[in-house]
Amino acid sequence: MLTFQGIHERILHDTIDELDVEGSRGCGKTILCLWKELEAVKKNPGIWIYVGRFSQDACETLLIPELERVAELHGTDLGHWNRDEHCYELQTDARIFCYGLQTISPEPEKRYKKIRGMSVSRIFMDQAEELPADIALELRFPLRPDVKARAYGRTFRRQLTFAANPPDTSHWLAKQFPIDNSIKTRRYYVLSIFDNAHNLEDGYIDGILTAYPPEHPRHQTLVLGQRGPTVIGDPIYEKLYDRKLHLRDAAPRDGELLEGFEVGKHNPFWVVAQRGYHGGLTLLGGIKGERMMLEDFMPIVLKHRRDWFPNATFRTCTGPMGDKLATDGARLTLVQRLRNVLRTKVEYQDAANAPDVQLTMVEELSGLLRRRLANGEQAFTLNAQIDRWLVANAEGVSSKPFMSYALEGGYVWSANDVSVSHDRMRRPKDDGDYANAMRCVENILLNFCVNQQTPKEHEEELAQRLRQESVDRQNERILTGPDGWMA
Repeated sequence: MLTFQGIHERILHDTIDELDVEGSRGCGKTILCLWKELEAVKKNPGIWIYVGRFSQDACETLLIPELERVAELHGTDLGHWNRDEHCYELQTDARIFCYGLQTISPEPEKRYKKIRGMSVSRIFMDQAEELPADIALELRFPLRPDVKARAYGRTFRRQLTFAANPPDTSHWLAKQFPIDNSIKTRRYYVLSIFDNAHNLEDGYIDGILTAYPPEHPRHQTLVLGQRGPTVIGDPIYEKLYDRKLHLRDAAPRDGELLEGFEVGKHNPFWVVAQRGYHGGLTLLGGIKGERMMLEDFMPIVLKHRRDWFPNATFRTCTGPMGDKLATDGARLTLVQRLRNVLRTKVEYQDAANAPDVQLTMVEELSGLLRRRLANGEQAFTLNAQIDRWLVANAEGVSSKPFMSYALEGGYVWSANDVSVSHDRMRRPKDDGDYANAMRCVENILLNFCVNQQTPKEHEEELAQRLRQESVDRQNERILTGPDGWMA
């Protein structure tokens, strides 16, 4: 028996103007929203509603069969299917329209032709993350009673409902439905697979958790139903990074710290690392900015930089943006703006973005993940302290282990190879999210670690030089000193 309880029941009875129901796989969001529309049809004879998806094929093969199945469970007779108008005509004079909104033409008068002219009191869009932002905005206009209902003075409460798989935080749904529900006519809900446990078969959730455990980068979206990057592709470090080996609490030692910035228009990153005595690398912490400009991001970085490492000295690097004009119309380049804020030298390599150089840095980090040092420690360490990995956005600053997610599967290979000197070469996918985090690490390796001495090597070279100087002085005394045979 299908039952709704907890958050599902609250959504079912919510009458706010606009709803965004985002959830994990298996959370029951589509069935819940279809049930909600069928309840409205039952309570409002004569109402016209629209349920749909973006593509016509998805409506015909997925949504319509699901609607008919849920209607049977609900006890609602959908009546006659009007093929010409793409709607069910119920005996209560209610209509349920169902067709895809996608059109081939980009011209405005044709792009919106399936929406303009529509007149319904309720709209439910399934898989709303597939909708372009402009199509979603147009859906506000058809929310009005049809002409016949208005002629008889009948009104129905309007409601627009989106059901979606969790999108990225830069998606239009995230902008129109903020997580703090600060827009009074809109409400955002999150459904996890656990919220629907009472309707799922025994063992289903266990199977999902086996495939997507908490450390998996897609656990956040596919299991918890929370917004986050969509990860599609072959993970670069999937069989190399192991939490049991590489993740542990780490504190900075004496010596300089290495910081890398990856600065873009929307998602800037800052990562701090330190090179070990025997040549290893420890990632100490970092901050991801979501939809933030550099001028808003840097004060947050500087505050945490002072709090976390109050007496440290830094060497700073970034991507090769130095001698090019700023892309956002500013007089200064991004690297010049970094220098002005930090008041220090910002290093970069002109060839850092070249595919062969980037691949070399991937191989360098892969080597660190595989190696043990002379003292028995892992060559690569990731700080496990949760308050050292933060996400900053308009809602504030919160903890999120984005670097661990990137290493566990968020950083993936691009589906398209590139050609370098007529050779095909793999290249990481530039998703603007996990890729930016890893670019910080790669720039730190390129600028400060590769082909450079470790502190141990420096000490050994210095000791060797001092020993050689001592030998040279001794030889000089033997040869030319007061008692030397050449005196």
